Amino acid sequence: MKKISLLMLFLLFFASFGSAVHAEDDITGTPFEEDLRALIEAGIMTGYEDGTYQPEKSVTRAEFTVFINKALELDETELDVSPDHFSDIQPEDWYYGPIMTAYSQGLINGYPDGTFRPKEIISRQDMAVMIMNAADSKNVISERKELAFEDNDKIRDYAVESVERLTSLGIISGKQQKDGTLFFAPYDETSRGETAAVINRLLKVLYPPVEMDFKVASLTELEDPVIEGEYETYEEAVKNAEGNQVVLRGNQIVWISEGTAVANAKATIFTSESFTSHATYIQAGIEVELLNVNEDSLEVKVADTEGFVKKEEFNLIPAHLVKGESYYSVKEGNLHHYIYFPITDDLKTYMYGPAPSFMKEGTKYYSDNGNSFYDENGNHAGEVYQYFNRMPLYTETKYTAEQLNEYLEYGRPDNMLIGTGESFKKAEELHGTNALYLMAHAIHESTWGTSQIAVTKNNLFGINAIDSDPMEGAKTYDNYETGILEAAKDFIVPGYFNQENWKANGAHLGNKSSGMNVRWASDPYWGQKIAGFMYRADAYLSEKYDTEPEYGQYELAKTVTSNVNVRSTPETGTDNLLYQMKKPASNVQILNTIEGNGTWYEITPKAYSDHDYEQAYVYSHGYGAYGTSLEKLPIAE
Repeated sequence: MKKISLLMLFLLFFASFGSAVHAEDDITGTPFEEDLRALIEAGIMTGYEDGTYQPEKSVTRAEFTVFINKALELDETELDVSPDHFSDIQPEDWYYGPIMTAYSQGLINGYPDGTFRPKEIISRQDMAVMIMNAADSKNVISERKELAFEDNDKIRDYAVESVERLTSLGIISGKQQKDGTLFFAPYDETSRGETAAVINRLLKVLYPPVEMDFKVASLTELEDPVIEGEYETYEEAVKNAEGNQVVLRGNQIVWISEGTAVANAKATIFTSESFTSHATYIQAGIEVELLNVNEDSLEVKVADTEGFVKKEEFNLIPAHLVKGESYYSVKEGNLHHYIYFPITDDLKTYMYGPAPSFMKEGTKYYSDNGNSFYDENGNHAGEVYQYFNRMPLYTETKYTAEQLNEYLEYGRPDNMLIGTGESFKKAEELHGTNALYLMAHAIHESTWGTSQIAVTKNNLFGINAIDSDPMEGAKTYDNYETGILEAAKDFIVPGYFNQENWKANGAHLGNKSSGMNVRWASDPYWGQKIAGFMYRADAYLSEKYDTEPEYGQYELAKTVTSNVNVRSTPETGTDNLLYQMKKPASNVQILNTIEGNGTWYEITPKAYSDHDYEQAYVYSHGYGAYGTSLEKLPIAE
């Protein structure tokens, strides 16, 4: 049986027992009482301090955005959006996080003059556009229905299609006058009761009763779906689907023969279909490789990690309706990653590092993991890693505090991190976190110190910013230095460098298969973006001071098996074991090569917590009895 969310269970329960007795309040007997109580019980809408709900009160654009975000259970912790996108919204505003989250998910756009006007009362036509955007974000299939409102000509062009589709879905019905005429009233203000009604109807479309039949449909872009047949079971529908036809349950696609899957909410990748043990997680809007479609789950691949996901957390897009694809390309000698977001149909880009020698400018390359690249014909173009993405983060940078501050001033002259170079170097000295890395991490996580959490809580790394309430949960520090030092000491080193911790998957940035990125961030490209900031800082400082860049200064290797021994001398024995690298894909920095019983590498030893070793060696390969422990990583240059 399909697993149903708690919100869905509640809605079904409430629909079945709509006559439940409630204490009399100011929504008792009002036109939208059932809808208001549904949203209140679900935690989407709350009352006022005096115990009232004020169902007739008009709703602002900011308030409506918050309601929609809660209904869709959107994650506000990771915003890949410029903090000054809307000129009338500042990081310290209570509605900043919800509005920027809604914008990043394609739910809102704002006005042509660059404002959002959060305090304005939302009109019914703007409400319709936002509700339709929310439905689209969940891949709801809808038809355009000819409108029969007396004021059709009053609806602005930008809102007409949304009103048509919401009318077809039964989410919008209009306002009936005493004489029986029906109006949409596009410029009327939207009350809290009306808001509750449209959101509750949207949720019923998103989570239809489980007994609904399955339909086989043909989908064509910009045209209404053509129903080819209706079936009682999922198996029957799949069996009768042909070519690029899809299977619908209600208004949502539940099976495709080929295509892609896109997370419509923060989603967990589990190791089995029982959904008990999770491998990693991703943010809403991220596309994954679709391996198989089951009735109750999807089998997907993220980077090199294969697993199972809950079907309701993903939109299925058949291959013939896929509009774009993420890709890498070369620009001025550097590798840029263009991430395609199918739900919003747009691209976002960042610079990853130097372009590999096998890549040509003007050509698109494709990679699911950031190191295995294919050309436009599907041919393997090359395998290469970015140095800063795979470098052990317990190594030491040569750059001084003064030099780090110089880069901070150069990178963004108006940023809030200028002067923190000393703090990053202090964290390196006291706790073993590479200062160049830690600075880049703070730049990315806090948007150069301008994020709401950074500004109000001196928290540059989003520590304790839980998804349900990031601002409330985020830890507060007295100043930036305290936040930097405690993040290194209490979170990064014990949580991600210490192999005994469940979150540790290698002390490097990595992706969704190895490194900090597995557990730290839902953004699968978080580690690659931070590596890009490290590369830019290194390139600037090495050129300015005429020194060798730190990028590529050493060879790197990864473990290819578990429990790899690290020793104080390049030989096996019982009294020279320093520690073990317990998980495969743990990376090391090679200082020297020693030939003896096979090939051994002298590596940079761990230098954090109680680790303080003068020299460290690891057996790699070449001696039959020992097998192979390490594999060198080809580095882009």
